[in-house]
Amino acid sequence: MSGTLVRLFPQSEGYDEPVTVELSWPAGSVGAGPEDPTLRAVLPLDKRAPYEPPIYVPPYRGAVLPPAEPDADGNFDHIPVDAPQFLSQHLYGGVRRTLDCWVRYLGRPVTWWHAREWPQLELVPLLDWDNAHSGPGFIETGERRTEAGRLRLFSLNFDVIAHETGHAILFAEVGAPEPGGITAEYLAFQESFSDLIALVTALHFPSVVDRMLEQTRGNLYVLNLVARIGELSGVEQIRVADNATTMADVAELGLTLGGEWLDPTGQDRTEHDLAQPLTGAIFDVLVDLFQDNLVRAGVIPPQLDPWGWDEATVEAAFDELEAVAGNALAAHGDVFRWAVDDARDSVGACMARTMETIDAENLTFDAVAAGMVRAAAELGLERVEPSFLENFLLRGIDPRPLLRREVEAARAWRRMSYAERRERIAALPRGRPPPSPRGVILASSMMAHAHRVLE
Repeated sequence: MSGTLVRLFPQSEGYDEPVTVELSWPAGSVGAGPEDPTLRAVLPLDKRAPYEPPIYVPPYRGAVLPPAEPDADGNFDHIPVDAPQFLSQHLYGGVRRTLDCWVRYLGRPVTWWHAREWPQLELVPLLDWDNAHSGPGFIETGERRTEAGRLRLFSLNFDVIAHETGHAILFAEVGAPEPGGITAEYLAFQESFSDLIALVTALHFPSVVDRMLEQTRGNLYVLNLVARIGELSGVEQIRVADNATTMADVAELGLTLGGEWLDPTGQDRTEHDLAQPLTGAIFDVLVDLFQDNLVRAGVIPPQLDPWGWDEATVEAAFDELEAVAGNALAAHGDVFRWAVDDARDSVGACMARTMETIDAENLTFDAVAAGMVRAAAELGLERVEPSFLENFLLRGIDPRPLLRREVEAARAWRRMSYAERRERIAALPRGRPPPSPRGVILASSMMAHAHRVLE
C-alpha cells in the first residue's frame, strides 16, 4: 500500500510550486485535519495568543475553519496552495516528514514525553504572531516580514517546521534536567541538534540535494541553501551551520541564577550563538564524509580531499577545489548525490544514537562529542570517528577524557564481525523514563528562537 501524499515547499526560496511527498502513513489512514494517532492539525479562526504552558495549553477550544480533507484515495496533494487548508497539510506534512526521517535513524517510533496527557501534537498553522514554537502537546507557527517587506508564514517554511519538530523529538528522546539543573550547554545542545535535524531532513529532498550541488558546483565548502537554517529569503538567514565559531569565541556566555543570558561582551548573544561550535563541527563532519566519498569513488583525486586541512589551506586551494569538483559533478552527478546521501545518513545515525545515550542531567558539549564518536564505533562507522574527533577538537570541544576508559571496549568492538555488532546493537538499552514536565516547560521557555524576532 502506498503512503499518504502531501505537497511541501522544501525551501522558502526557489520553489514556485510545492513538491509531492509520500509519507509513511498509508493512504486512507490519515483523517481530515490532517489527523493521525500522534498529530492533529487545526485551523483557528482567530487565535490571538500563543500557547503558554502551563497556563494556556491545548486543545484549542475556539472557532475553527474547516479541516483539510483527504481525496477519495486518502491523499492531501489536491489542496490548492492558496487555500487555508493547504497550511494545515503543509505543517502536518512537514512534521510527519521529519518524524519519518528520524524514526528511520532511531529504528523505532518516537513517543511524545507528554503522551499520557496529550497523545497528539496539536499543529496550529495560522497565528497572528511573529513567532513559532513547540511545547507540551503542540507546535504552532505564526508569521513575520522579511527586510524586503514580504510576509512569510512559518507554516510554509520547512526548516522552521523541522526545527520545532526537532525540539519535540529531543524532549522525547533526551528529556530535560530538573529546573535547577538546566545549563547553558543543555539549551545550546537543544538548538544545535534541532538545527541539524532540520538540515539532515532537508537533505532527504532530492531537489534540495540537486540544487545544493548546482549552487556549490559540488564543492560543499561554499555556503549554500542547506547550511542556511530557517532561511527567509535568498539573502536572509537565521543561523548558519557552516561557521568557524570555536568555544573560545563563546567562552564568556552563560546563564545567570535567574536563567537569563549573560554576555559580558554586550553582544546580547544567547543559546543560538553558544550552539555554533557544536553545529559547525558536525556540519564539517558531513562535508568531510561527502568529500571522502568522492575520493573513494574515484571522481576527485586524493590530493584534493580537504579532510584534515586547516582553514587557510582550504582557502588557498578553493579555486582549484571548485574547478575540479565542478568538472567531476558534470560527469558523475549520480556519484555526488550518493556521496551526499551517505554522509547525511552517517551523521543522522550517529545523532540518533547519541540522543538515546546522552544524559540530560549532565549534558556538556564534551559529552555530546563523546556520544557521537562512540555512536560511530557502535554503528560500525569507523571511518567517521577520526573526522568527528578532529572537528570537535578544532572547535575546542574535547571528548577524549570521556572516551579514554572506553578504548579497550572500542578495540574489542573493531574485532567483532558485522553480525556480532548488529547483535550487540540490538541488545543496547533504549528509551528512558519521561522527563520532568516542569523541566521541559522551563527549558522551552528559556529558548527564545531567533526566527521569532522581527529584524
